[in-house]
Amino acid sequence: MKPTTSRGIAIAAILALLVVTLVSCVAFPHDGGHGPEANVPGAWALTSGEDGAVALTLGNYAWSFMDGSERRVEELRQIDPQKRRVDELAQVSVAEEPTITVLFDERPLWAYARSWDEEELAVGSTTDSSLFWRLRTPLDTVSSVGDEAPSTFEDGALTFDAEPGRRYAISTIYERGFSGNDRIEYVFTVQK
Repeated sequence: MKPTTSRGIAIAAILALLVVTLVSCVAFPHDGGHGPEANVPGAWALTSGEDGAVALTLGNYAWSFMDGSERRVEELRQIDPQKRRVDELAQVSVAEEPTITVLFDERPLWAYARSWDEEELAVGSTTDSSLFWRLRTPLDTVSSVGDEAPSTFEDGALTFDAEPGRRYAISTIYERGFSGNDRIEYVFTVQK
């Protein structure tokens, strides 16, 4: 066989595969959706002296819901709150140390706040030492909890005094009848 004939056969085979792939994509029915969505409830931050509420960034969650007569659980495991980039988070701007009230779309059983210093997080994200990278996992395990922010959870709302320059994660637990441990985390940063 001549080299040009082999090349022609290879090109014809590739074209045949492309045509078969294209026809199968167009001709075969597709399930356009994933079924019912979990409809994970959101949370909003109100600061003292401000009129508007800021929608908080949804973090990690495990949320159960019914799909007809079947119980389903949707889980989202994202990056931990202290490892996210600041520009990915909801920004709450304040002039001084405000009192923040977090309101929820659905009433949780329980909620609490943790926080991290943004400057310390920024320094940790730019550290390139090989020793640091070897110690990173144990250090992350220790620092991942954050500092507890003294808060009050009353009448379905969480209230606490915030500090500018800190990142906050609000952890919640919901009771949903067939699953008593639905968890949602909301994340935001407080800037001056």
